[in-house]
Amino acid sequence: MAKIEILLGGFPGRSERGYLGWSGCYLVTTSKGERVLFDTAGYNERAVVVAKLAERGISPGTLDLVILSHLHFDHAANWDVFTKAEIVVHERELAYAASPEADGAILRFHSQALRGERRLRAVSGDEITLAPELTLLHVPGHTPGAIALATEGAILCGDSLKSRWDLQGKLSPPWWNEAEAVRSIERLRSSGAVLYPGHDVPLEIAGGEVKPRGTPRVRIFFPDKSEHEVAAPQAEKACA
Repeated sequence: MAKIEILLGGFPGRSERGYLGWSGCYLVTTSKGERVLFDTAGYNERAVVVAKLAERGISPGTLDLVILSHLHFDHAANWDVFTKAEIVVHERELAYAASPEADGAILRFHSQALRGERRLRAVSGDEITLAPELTLLHVPGHTPGAIALATEGAILCGDSLKSRWDLQGKLSPPWWNEAEAVRSIERLRSSGAVLYPGHDVPLEIAGGEVKPRGTPRVRIFFPDKSEHEVAAPQAEKACA
């Protein structure tokens, strides 16, 4: 059975300066010992991701696979740190990132750099089997090439499901295609799996009710050595 570890927990919300961009970053270890990183967080978290792996005795050069759910700045900035890993991206995401239609959160130059990488594995289709325990799902809407990773009763969603609020029928922006985003969310909701959103704690769904495994929190440190903790509010119960 594959093991999922949360390296960085997702946090929802935005500020007057725009989206905070604190996304989830997950380490998946298969029963054969393969190490898979799902999303690589943002530039400001580059050293933190490496440190979280080091806490587990893992160096960046020993990862086998890096899966990028999509090419937004807060999910895909640090793939180049993992120098030996195969990099998995959906081909529709690569095409979107290189197109004039790409939204402002897309890391355009990463698309160009990835295309020149021998380690790149551009996948296509709706369901892609990576290993007996790992299946990629194409879940467009947030972006055209958004992918999720399904593994034995759990799905790492990226921003195809940003947070529990998306399960209330009040889809929060941004999105590339709202109708497709809603369809992808319904696919995830009806899977029966524990859902790991891009910007929230893991979510269980039973009888139409969302049961979060905790509350997203972030601690902020100031130069005077004071600290302040911010917790996300509790969402309303989702409807079936």
